[in-house]
Amino acid sequence: MNIFDFEYKRESSIIHRLDPRAKLVYLILFTILTVYFTNPIILFLVFLSSLPIAILGKIVKKWATSIKGSLFFIVFIFIFNFIGIFWTTGNFIDTITISIAMAIRFISLISIFSIFFLSTSPEDLMQSMIKLKLPYEYVLTFNMAMRFVPTLAKEAQTIIDAQKSRGLEFEKGNIFQKVKKYIPILIPLIISSLRRAEIIADAMESRAFGASKTRSFLYTLNMNKKDFIFIIICIIVFITFLSLKIFFNIQ
Repeated sequence: MNIFDFEYKRESSIIHRLDPRAKLVYLILFTILTVYFTNPIILFLVFLSSLPIAILGKIVKKWATSIKGSLFFIVFIFIFNFIGIFWTTGNFIDTITISIAMAIRFISLISIFSIFFLSTSPEDLMQSMIKLKLPYEYVLTFNMAMRFVPTLAKEAQTIIDAQKSRGLEFEKGNIFQKVKKYIPILIPLIISSLRRAEIIADAMESRAFGASKTRSFLYTLNMNKKDFIFIIICIIVFITFLSLKIFFNIQ
């Protein structure tokens, strides 16, 4: 898995050109659907609904990479739920159904959030959140965290390569031995993160962060017709899924 595929790259697709507020509506509505339903078939349909957006956004490869990277956690969630539910109920059919549903729910959430962040510029998202009257300090913190994740991933990969060049073998040993081998990665990664945080704090202080409450931007985001069309489509799909509960009693 290439960790650099998770970093946002500006493209010219119709999904990239959408206003972040329109994509935020998609994120919220489909997250609600994923959390609300427990039927594995419905959850799988919610997951598949992300595919056309990934195709339109020309991010299918990166989207698939994010799904592939979460396979370990998907298997872990399935096994954990299977053991816990079967231990409690003893019903194999219900246990397997709920375990599959939980795994699909997780992969659906990964799919929705990966599409949002892979197609949304951090700068545009920051401006749209400010337009929604969110406190600037919180918006800046969120934006810096978004930027920090790819940087942290790159640094982790660099440390892993350095440790491998020194003869550390991550693939050998049982699960506990493998976890123990990641300690030489975590320690330098944490130290490096603390140093970077201190540098950022000094840079913000040198630029008099917080001295002015008025913010200015190089360009202004404005929602247009295609943004409202996208929002309407998301609402229609959302209502369609909810109608399955009302008319067919599918939960």
